[in-house]
Amino acid sequence: MLELYEAAHFQPHGENILEEALSFSTFHLKLAETTVNYPFSIKIANALKRPIRKSVPRLIASSYIFIYEAYGTQDENLMKFAK
Repeated sequence: MLELYEAAHFQPHGENILEEALSFSTFHLKLAETTVNYPFSIKIANALKRPIRKSVPRLIASSYIFIYEAYGTQDENLMKFAK
């Protein structure tokens, strides 16, 4: 659902199907934001606040570092390099 939301932001003007996909995914992500577990709920909240297409990649990357740390399955050396 999150990927559909992000992809729908690439719509050209007047594209009805992607406009519907954006409203559908926004509605369902707002519902899911309160029901999913911690790392993913933050990811949804960040996407709803500022989609990847409308953000500066360097700034958004730093927020994703902390989200992926919460999963606990990352490579420690890679995380040190990313920070």
